[in-house]
Amino acid sequence: MCGENTAVVADAIKSEGHFLHIAAIEQGSLSKGDKVLAEIDKERRLSIMRNHTTAHLLQYALREVLGDHVHQAGQLVNDKACRFDFNHFSAMTDEEIAKVEEIVNAEIMSALPVTMEEMSIDEARKLGAMALFGEKYGDTVRVVTADKSIEFCGGTHISNTSQIGLFKIISESSVAAGVRRIEAATGLGVLEILNGYKDAVIRSAKALKLANVNELPEKCASVYAESKEKDKKLESLTQQIANAKVAAIFDGAEEVNGVKVVSAMLTGTAPDALRKLGDSLKDKNEDIIALFAGVVEDKGTFYCVCTPGAVKKGANAGKIVQRVSAVTGGKGGGRPDSAMAGVGKTYMVDEALMAFKSIVKEFIK
Repeated sequence: MCGENTAVVADAIKSEGHFLHIAAIEQGSLSKGDKVLAEIDKERRLSIMRNHTTAHLLQYALREVLGDHVHQAGQLVNDKACRFDFNHFSAMTDEEIAKVEEIVNAEIMSALPVTMEEMSIDEARKLGAMALFGEKYGDTVRVVTADKSIEFCGGTHISNTSQIGLFKIISESSVAAGVRRIEAATGLGVLEILNGYKDAVIRSAKALKLANVNELPEKCASVYAESKEKDKKLESLTQQIANAKVAAIFDGAEEVNGVKVVSAMLTGTAPDALRKLGDSLKDKNEDIIALFAGVVEDKGTFYCVCTPGAVKKGANAGKIVQRVSAVTGGKGGGRPDSAMAGVGKTYMVDEALMAFKSIVKEFIK
């Protein structure tokens, strides 16, 4: 600040031994030679310090739980985030994540001093300080120590682990082959997460008309079981309706050189139901080529079935369904006796079904 003139520092860089601040003018203007009063956003700085020290404790905990092969592969610490990338060959289990959380929180609760000391690089190595792979260091380095966590570091840190407050892992995921990522929260950030969980639980309980949130797990399991049972009943009913439609279609089936050719549009019938319906025709002694189309939520499927007798006469379900689906801009294929394809433009299903008979004639001669 310089009088009523205000600038906010967005970044700081080091150039030829000097620290340069990159700032944006928020109010007024600044000129060369102006004297300014620099103030630190204490809350923001403390949040950064908490997250940075936590990243050190996290690396120590990961090595304790997963092994000494764990090394930092990337890091982001600011006032909002504590993100740590590390070398590891597989996803962490829930038990491993819980153990890492336990170790870090134990370090926090122990109220351990965090020290920062400059020393020769040889002294630092004798202490067992961890360095970043590929990083270049001078003869004198800064070492940050928090109990058994000893690392080369030039960043800002808290003075005691108790200042972190709490630590919670939000997620563990893959970044690249052999590299995992942990995203975590500290201090008040943990309370925000817990309050978010609490709000979600309360809203879920209200949606299920529960007076006691402790009943939520059992109620969710009950609702899920009921839903699965209804899905089974609906699937059975849909199958019965589809079977009835097919029976009606067979009553007026056309023939191409002695082969019955049938097709049907079964709205709301899922691919699995189409397959069951088609497969029920495979064992018939008649020579049949059947094509069924189903559309569910703007996604369509063709399923074609040819009985053994029809196959002997030249029918090929894979090639037929490929030709039919192409009319809609879809793709697919399969075996001579049965094949499935996707519908491209669902509004062209009727056009594809109309083309079906002429396509069959090219195979049955």
